[in-house]
Amino acid sequence: MKHIVIIGGGLSGLAAAYELQKTHPNYTWELVEKEEELGGKFETVKRDGFLIEKGPDSFLARKPAGVELVSELGLDNQLIANATGRSYIYHQNALHPIPEGSVMGIPTNKQALLASTLISEVGKARALQEPTIPANTTKADQSIGDFFEVRFGKELVKTLIEPLLSGIYAGDIYKMSLRATFPQFEEAVAKHGSLMDGLQKGQLNTTGTKATIGAFRTLSGGLAMLPKALEQALPKKNLHTKKQATQILKKGSSYEITFEDGDKMTADGIIIAATHDTLIDLLAETTTSPFANQPLTTLATVSLAYDESDVPILPDGTGYLVARTAPYKTTACTWVQKKWPHMVPENKMLLRGFVGKAGESWLEEASDEAIVSAVLKDYAEMMDIQSAPLFYEVSRMKSAMPQYLVTHQQRLKQLKENITTDYPGIYFAGMSYQGVGIPDCIAGARTAANNLTDFLREV
Repeated sequence: MKHIVIIGGGLSGLAAAYELQKTHPNYTWELVEKEEELGGKFETVKRDGFLIEKGPDSFLARKPAGVELVSELGLDNQLIANATGRSYIYHQNALHPIPEGSVMGIPTNKQALLASTLISEVGKARALQEPTIPANTTKADQSIGDFFEVRFGKELVKTLIEPLLSGIYAGDIYKMSLRATFPQFEEAVAKHGSLMDGLQKGQLNTTGTKATIGAFRTLSGGLAMLPKALEQALPKKNLHTKKQATQILKKGSSYEITFEDGDKMTADGIIIAATHDTLIDLLAETTTSPFANQPLTTLATVSLAYDESDVPILPDGTGYLVARTAPYKTTACTWVQKKWPHMVPENKMLLRGFVGKAGESWLEEASDEAIVSAVLKDYAEMMDIQSAPLFYEVSRMKSAMPQYLVTHQQRLKQLKENITTDYPGIYFAGMSYQGVGIPDCIAGARTAANNLTDFLREV
């Protein structure tokens, strides 16, 4: 009987193990995780009646893998949709609503754009020229920022598109790959000649507008319920924590994995379910060279609890975003009591701030108090909050968010080819490769599990 080892006990690793357990009972498997607990970045804290997410807080419902897994685990009755959809952008000392009809910051409703307080009249006039701009699709990959600046002009990109798109990846849109992140936009231009016209003719999924109500899902007891349910669905004897892999060596037709504690495991196949830095640590440098310079950004979330009476009245909506080029430490703030009312006691407020930008390193050394102080300074200006919070929770995620740089797809293809040649029977899954969202990670883990079992069957 073939034996599989999964390295990494976050969502991707647990999802891969679940797929093996469910659909491939003829294979034995073990999962190893270097930390003391499984679940990766997921952490839900219950404190004074608040439900506080220190990791991911929701996932997109339109990507089926997340909802499907929740259903398989019997958690359907725990699913909750976001209560409001509108978001704002903080720009020039004010909160401006994202124009209705916007898709990831891209305007599709000309009247809504003209009515927006976010863009100057000159910026609006330039953006409305988009249908007349020649298609800027090329054989080569290009950055998100360059692509959109050609179509809409710099002002709209900097004030509307950048806060939304860079917020997803905590990255620089002038370095991020268009084809690895949002290939549908280039395809729409190629097909229709205009992005605005193409999006109007397609199936719209607006972003940060009233129509975004119900676009996201979480679980009633917190999103940490998801990895916990996966863990409980798997045999405990197959799950090993505090087990850090340090080396993988090929031994004939199988592999030998060495661990920090000196133990060794033999495997016929391996799934490395982690960000690419783990892949680089475990495999030969020549094999992983396509990803050698792909950065990982350190992030932090700061949740601040307040009495409702201590905070000025906020607009109706889920919160706001800030352009990464703006002179602030925070990149976004979620008004949790409005987006997820079940997570906040009556007459209380919970503000969840996001901190961390590609290329910055200060978070790695800063104390929790210094991070909170920076967030409070921003909030004093952005929301006129002068009161001290009832309490705070800080979550720091070091080297957590991979950056999909230009040519990401070509480098990913080369990485796959290298591993197939140098390490047949080793597959990978995780945020570094084909999507950073929860459904993407689940889908990637399932694919890795099925590809590996197909390989072992052929062998």
